[in-house]
Amino acid sequence: MFLSTVIPVTTFNIDNGHVVGECGFHGKRRYGMLFIYTPSFLAGLASFWLFPDHNLRFLLLLSALTFHFFKRIFEVIFIHKYSGGIMVDSGIVISLSYLTSTSIMIYSQYLSQELGEPLIDLKYLGIVLFLLGITGNFYHHYLLSKLRKNDGDDEKDYKIPKGGLFDVVVCPHYLFEILGFVGISFISQNLYALSFAIGVILYLIGRSYATRKWYLSKFQAFPKHVKAIFPYLL
Repeated sequence: MFLSTVIPVTTFNIDNGHVVGECGFHGKRRYGMLFIYTPSFLAGLASFWLFPDHNLRFLLLLSALTFHFFKRIFEVIFIHKYSGGIMVDSGIVISLSYLTSTSIMIYSQYLSQELGEPLIDLKYLGIVLFLLGITGNFYHHYLLSKLRKNDGDDEKDYKIPKGGLFDVVVCPHYLFEILGFVGISFISQNLYALSFAIGVILYLIGRSYATRKWYLSKFQAFPKHVKAIFPYLL
């Protein structure tokens, strides 16, 4: 599942805190992003029917993963504003990686039901972290969307995001993304979900550091007290 986190980095560039398509595209980016997220969303929906015999933990995991991709689709349609496009071959690879990773997480959770409940139950804490993460991520994506007026705008003057936690960290949307996936790992409490959450944390910390380094090189007046991803710490 870590593959689905890494692949977008190698095929897209940064724009206003989002990943945006490289030049030479063969399809409109909004359609491309829908193509990337929709199969995983449908896999989540189908799993409610494919695995009717499940416990509460499995139901919560299915709900969290399905809602995660529903939220991404909603943002693609109503929130994000895009410039450029997406390479079809890259979109196919990313879509398959998300679909494969989501399916593996769901099936591994289904199999782990036979192992019984863990000694320390973290699923309710996981629900809280997931809801906090997905809400905060959505809010900061909304703030980012306000930096560009319309689809296709290619503004030369980059604007530093303001509002929310942007005043204390460069990438608060990444911080809340981490919280969301930590929440999913707590809901699941299996090794696969944990390994993916660790992969997400390491990758997004590195991405945030790179973004902050770019800000410092581009904007002389950029406040140095603004951290990369964790307020007042990192």
